[in-house]
Amino acid sequence: PTRTAIPRSQSGSAVTVISGDELRSSGQSLLHDALRGVPGLDVVRSGSPGQQSSIFIRGTESRHVKVLLDGIPLNDPSSPSRGFDFSSFSVDNIERIEVIRGPQSTLYGSDAIGGVINIVTRRGQGPPKYRFRTMGGRFGTFQQSASVSGSTDDVYYSLSGSFFESDGFTTAAPRLGNTENDGFRNGNLSTRFGWLASDQTDIDVVVRYTDAESQSDGYSFPLGPVDDLLRKLKNETFAMRTQLRTEMFDGLVEQKVGFSYMNLNRRDTNPGLGGAPAYDGTTIKFDWQANVLLYETATVRHLFTSGLEDSVETASSSAAARRSLHGIGFFVQDHVVIDENWSTVMGARWDRYSNAGPAKTYRVTSRYSLDESGTSFHGSVGTGFRAPAINELFDPSIGNIELKPERSFGWELGVEQPLVDDDLVVDVTYFRNDIDDLVVFRFDGTGVWGGHLDNVDSALTAGVETTASLRLSELTTATVGYTSLEARNRMTGSRLVRRPSNKVRVGLDHRFDEEGVRVGINYQWIDRRDDFDGAGFVTSLDEYSLLNATVAWDYTDRLQLFARLDNVTDETYEEVWGFAAPRFGIYAGATILLGGDD
Repeated sequence: PTRTAIPRSQSGSAVTVISGDELRSSGQSLLHDALRGVPGLDVVRSGSPGQQSSIFIRGTESRHVKVLLDGIPLNDPSSPSRGFDFSSFSVDNIERIEVIRGPQSTLYGSDAIGGVINIVTRRGQGPPKYRFRTMGGRFGTFQQSASVSGSTDDVYYSLSGSFFESDGFTTAAPRLGNTENDGFRNGNLSTRFGWLASDQTDIDVVVRYTDAESQSDGYSFPLGPVDDLLRKLKNETFAMRTQLRTEMFDGLVEQKVGFSYMNLNRRDTNPGLGGAPAYDGTTIKFDWQANVLLYETATVRHLFTSGLEDSVETASSSAAARRSLHGIGFFVQDHVVIDENWSTVMGARWDRYSNAGPAKTYRVTSRYSLDESGTSFHGSVGTGFRAPAINELFDPSIGNIELKPERSFGWELGVEQPLVDDDLVVDVTYFRNDIDDLVVFRFDGTGVWGGHLDNVDSALTAGVETTASLRLSELTTATVGYTSLEARNRMTGSRLVRRPSNKVRVGLDHRFDEEGVRVGINYQWIDRRDDFDGAGFVTSLDEYSLLNATVAWDYTDRLQLFARLDNVTDETYEEVWGFAAPRFGIYAGATILLGGDD
């Protein structure tokens, strides 16, 4: 939330951190499945594994989520709205994930209206460690992965590779008469290495490559999704970043200079009416950041941060010529901590995008803790924006070169209270986000489709996030989360689709230390949501409940056996109208560790 390392107790923003250990203990192979249950997040997948997967943060659109991998922007410039498809991103070689909710454009520029999902790759440490993992289960699911990581006095490294395959299930809902299974194949390579050139200078390099192929179904108006025996979706992504970090004046000044490159190729063997069989997108970014420690005593710490980003997005398809957008942004931020219990951050940013023009954003956050009771008050206020995507500006059928950036104003206010000798911690946060100049299709009788895109809509998302963590014993922990959400189009009064009004999550984790066994049980209840049926009319998706369980057994300090049970009650539900969701599944496997201590 500040682009500098800070303690959790100094963050005024709503942040959830998922560690690599938590990712691995979840037993999930794909990132979007591991993110289910995070407060404020709605994860939606259109059918079998490998299909379009979107995340909504606090009711904002999926295109309002900025996704970063070690500073590399992953949002797809060739997609209709520059949204990120989570369908093939695996959890391999991840050290942690930070989910920051609320407008974050002051530090991260375009697309960060709803929030930011920041993925951090693992850095090797200590003697070489070799980890091998295999898993199998229902729907013909099979996964293998291998990794090595470690460090010396001057070098650290991690390298991971995995292959995941599943026969899947029918993407188009069986209730519509569909029966054909849609399989998924996904290969990943990930590496990170660094050189500590001196006590003041280091170089960090990150590379990630994904090659995925999924069978998919078609769409028949007004019936909805239908089996397609020949259609396949192929995605290939390459991302890399090089960063030089140096310190000056005994560490008082830290500077980072980075170069990021992301290239994505999408292929569709049967795109249907209005679709194109091939899309290519590239993002190139240069960035510079300086952190200056202006003042530090036993009671006060004052850190000033500034940064500059210069990026170029390029996209083309088999139906549209190659187009580019250039954006440049400069930000400043002031962070003051007093007596370690009052932390305030103020920042501002200036951006200019080709075609869309300028954008100015700001953000202020604060957190204050009372020593005696441990009560912490936290809040933030700020603005965000999203520059129009290449497709929205230049699409030959519906594009509009006059589009302006989408803009938002958001704020939140919360309180965190430890109780029962700190065994129980409760946090309640109210949030609101007003979004204007939303880009939507407007019918006006012109063009091939009888209209074009325009900035005509506005939306409101508001609600309450409540979380509680209770330590029942040294070996048992319970967690409860509840989110109430109001997400509406302010022009029509209609609810925004696929976003539930209420969500509940309950978790229970227990360790049997003597046996080396850990058990986790998670329950989720999702309220009714609006969606569009096969003819484009608004309909309602039924509420549903999911009960999942995980078991891990440390047979030795080098061998772990694990199992995962999904949808234990075999619930039938849909996250998107007309698209199936997974029924009961059981998966099991083993992890072998060789070399240095884990």
